[in-house]
Amino acid sequence: MKRLATAVAAVLFATTAFAAAQAGEIDLTLNGVKPKGGKILVTVQSRDQFMQHAQTSGAVLDGAASGQLKVKLPDVPPGDYAVSVLHDSDSSWSMTNGADGKPAEGWAMSSASPLKGLPAFDQVKVSVNGDAAITQTMMYPK
Repeated sequence: MKRLATAVAAVLFATTAFAAAQAGEIDLTLNGVKPKGGKILVTVQSRDQFMQHAQTSGAVLDGAASGQLKVKLPDVPPGDYAVSVLHDSDSSWSMTNGADGKPAEGWAMSSASPLKGLPAFDQVKVSVNGDAAITQTMMYPK
């Protein structure tokens, strides 16, 4: 019985160590950040988490920053993800829309420049397998 418990523990440890070794870090560069106050919310979301409150990894940055920001998002397992950024200038922890229904706050999302409406996961996904570097440009309402 003791041998079985030791063998099970060894397998669990090896599986956990292997999974951790497979996780990578996303180095995100944000260009065009404007000093709008509040916070800049960064999320890494799987298909199941997309456009929900759940996330695989994330960060909260100072919204008074401007220019280019760099952030490291650790422990991201291999897979497809959407990397989304919200410049939450009113500190509501969600996107504020104008009367026209368009975003009233700054935002960025992988592959978002051609978007004309709400994104679908497949339009904005990035594949991560180990460490990855992603650059996004913030978009602010006029």
